[in-house]
Amino acid sequence: MNFINSILTPALVWLPNVFFGLVIILAILFYLFTLKNPENPKPYFKRLAWWTVGFKLLYAAILTIGQYFIWNGDQFGKIFLSQPLKIPNGVSPLEHLPLFSSSKLGYFLFYSWGHFWLNALVSIALALVFWAFLKALQKKEARYFYKGETELGLVLTLAVGWPNFVVFIPLTFLMVVLVSLFRTIFIKESYTTLGWPLILAAIIAFALGQAILGNFDWEFLKISLGILPVLG
Repeated sequence: MNFINSILTPALVWLPNVFFGLVIILAILFYLFTLKNPENPKPYFKRLAWWTVGFKLLYAAILTIGQYFIWNGDQFGKIFLSQPLKIPNGVSPLEHLPLFSSSKLGYFLFYSWGHFWLNALVSIALALVFWAFLKALQKKEARYFYKGETELGLVLTLAVGWPNFVVFIPLTFLMVVLVSLFRTIFIKESYTTLGWPLILAAIIAFALGQAILGNFDWEFLKISLGILPVLG
């Protein structure tokens, strides 16, 4: 069992980074393809977005099941599988839900919600809100968008996730300024669309988001990041 855990745990830690990194690469390739091809890229980006959402939910489910079996295989861990949620009143609104407060799996479900599911659902919700913002902006200022760029923003936001989203948003607006300056100086074009600013911001946020958040002491934004301590 220890040998399996020594292999499985690192794999689970790196799996999201590998998958979301691949999503960003595919999104960039789709975008480059559409710049030279008149075909509408929206179906490709939407399909990629659905795969990303599915992965987030499946990954949370795998971690939840894995946590159950780890605790169930340990005498001390079994205690957490037979305890309703008991926390001081007012600490969490979930304390009033029978699913947590009355069920013998209450503590386990609350633990799984906070460590595995909340991060995934917050990431999906923020991506949808940002997508809606881009769609509204596109209706008002269509010149800032090339075909499929709102869906590109959806995919990249899903891949970046939470809490890197906090880094991704200001970086996007910064990249709009920098890319616009570059195009004005070297290409002599006054306007730029949001495609490349979104891509550059996503790459930086994905690669350096955790380091940036750490330097600014924004650790409280991390809903769920430590997979290794949970599964170890």
